[in-house]
Amino acid sequence: RTTVELNDAVYKRIVNEYGKRNISKTINELLFGYFFRKKKKDMFGIDPWLKKVGMKDLRDEYERNI
Repeated sequence: RTTVELNDAVYKRIVNEYGKRNISKTINELLFGYFFRKKKKDMFGIDPWLKKVGMKDLRDEYERNI
């Protein structure tokens, strides 16, 4: 166990939304979600020709063979 110093605004928001008795539980859930969530690969900013195209996204037979 350890002591954590929270910013006043963060403390007030946690108390208002979850109550004083749930501060530790709320912080643990937030930290667990931040550190252990699966990170998905982001294709933002990548050239369109590098993306894999699914068959259902194509309009006709010609585009499937590109």
